[in-house]
Amino acid sequence: MVQYNNSLSSGRLKQLSLKDGNLHLVNAGNDLPEALIQVNQAISFGNIEQATKILNEQAIDAVHQILSKDPSRTDVMLVLAMLFKQIRQLQRAKEWFEKIIQQEPHALVYNELGFIYQLMGNYSKAIESYEKAVEINPDIGSCWANIAKLLIETGQKKEGVELFYKAVEKDPSNYRIHSNMLFYLHHLPDLKSEALFEEHKRWGQIHFPKTQKRASYKNNPNLNKKLKIGYISPDFCTHSVAYFFEPLLDGHDRNAVELYGYGSVRVPDATTQRISGKFNQYRNIFGVHDNEVARLIENDEIDILVDLAGHTTDNRLAVLAAKPAPIQVTYLGYLYTTGLEQVDYILTDKWADLPESKSLYMEKLFPLSHGLYCYKPFFSMPVSPLPAIRNGYITFGFLGNGFKLNAFILEIWSGILKLHKASHLLLRFGGGNDSKIRKDYLEYFGNSGIGTERIDIDGWTSHNEYIKQYSKVDIILDTYPKNGGTTTCEALWMGVPVISLVGQCQFSRTGLSTLSRAGLGFFAASTVQEYIAKAVALAGKVDSLEKIRSSLRERMTASGLCDSAAFAKSVEDAYKNMWHQWCIEKAH
Repeated sequence: MVQYNNSLSSGRLKQLSLKDGNLHLVNAGNDLPEALIQVNQAISFGNIEQATKILNEQAIDAVHQILSKDPSRTDVMLVLAMLFKQIRQLQRAKEWFEKIIQQEPHALVYNELGFIYQLMGNYSKAIESYEKAVEINPDIGSCWANIAKLLIETGQKKEGVELFYKAVEKDPSNYRIHSNMLFYLHHLPDLKSEALFEEHKRWGQIHFPKTQKRASYKNNPNLNKKLKIGYISPDFCTHSVAYFFEPLLDGHDRNAVELYGYGSVRVPDATTQRISGKFNQYRNIFGVHDNEVARLIENDEIDILVDLAGHTTDNRLAVLAAKPAPIQVTYLGYLYTTGLEQVDYILTDKWADLPESKSLYMEKLFPLSHGLYCYKPFFSMPVSPLPAIRNGYITFGFLGNGFKLNAFILEIWSGILKLHKASHLLLRFGGGNDSKIRKDYLEYFGNSGIGTERIDIDGWTSHNEYIKQYSKVDIILDTYPKNGGTTTCEALWMGVPVISLVGQCQFSRTGLSTLSRAGLGFFAASTVQEYIAKAVALAGKVDSLEKIRSSLRERMTASGLCDSAAFAKSVEDAYKNMWHQWCIEKAH
């Protein structure tokens, strides 16, 4: 959605700014084509299909007519480029951003162009665009942060982290940049858990120090009342969080809880429409000021507010910092501490967190009796035959986000390939189709003594094409320190076992939690040597792999991983326990 104010009509980008990660154009003229206004409205309501229909050649001709009269109207060009970006017509968005740059080179336009290249999988060009942005204006912290992210995602972890600190230094009051840095820090294998915790705690102390505790809330402290539960998230859309949240939403007992959704969704879609209809009340809070959202939640008299994002993109932790609900919980989206004293609990289970890890969280650990989450597959693709039978060799695989890759895990995987000499490795990750990135990874394995003919690297395509990649993989190798969540469940659903390395915190133990609940806990390893040994041993048992592949989906379906009613009951029991504790404290 494009945010603009049409009170000015200078036709220039002089007042173009970035606010909360969104471009704000304050000088779009009054003569914007009606079609562009309608497209923007359709996007704001999540109707991407309608927006795409409206943004037709006739609408583009209307823009050309304005430009024929005044070629300097980069404001209109920017609105069009942003709308193409929102409906994911990336090639056309790229072309219009490039036209703007030819006329009016602007740091924030280069920043947008970099993001388009990133979405297209051309990470090298994306970095070039981001670097051009900071060359024009070196004081925009978010542009430095964008370079930092891509350096981390392309394996240059040390350089990326250094630039993140520079981004924070450039814009020290911007809690979002600092928050984004925390997200990437917990993908670094050499960062000690205690240091990571201190960074999160420091974030909370700098940006949202705990103010005087509220003296009272309007909430009725009745032990047996129907609880008002508020879920706040930017990911009520086609996103991995929704894959796990929707089963909980479906499983909730509406006699026990009244559900409120606070959706801060940047680009609403069909999933948004479906999920929003399952709440008792749904509020669209995208673009709404944090203080106003906090007042809304307080007026709704939410008993327990549950954050589903942590330090991920577009999070609303600033709302939780205002403590609009008497009890606040973080869950699912981040799998680690928020760093906020204002958040009371983090949901976990007996595998995802050991009792002694409580010192690494600002929140109290609350283990769920039925496991950390519930999985519901959103695709119906059948399980394929074991690829090793037709190939004559084992294929290990990783299908996930590139920022989870690091020198530590690549060295482990190289050790596996050296021991199992006939095996291959398939890697699919964002940016994997970038020729320079592919070359860098192939060089790494080549320098490790592994023939590049054994390594298959490519990037992301559609979700269906991604799922089809499991038909090429015999064994998935999980990442560390950030384990897979969605990818692990999808692999198991497609019949592919996962070898996972277990760490100290929740984000390094989700593999253990998921595998244990599916009855496959023996595929989780507590040491590097054990991880390598388990992978090599399993690769030598083709018959066992074939049996696992044919039975794994049935095993998952019968397990607690897919029992939404039982899982939701365990979450509701947790909420009741928290509520009773608050009522007792209030009475005293």
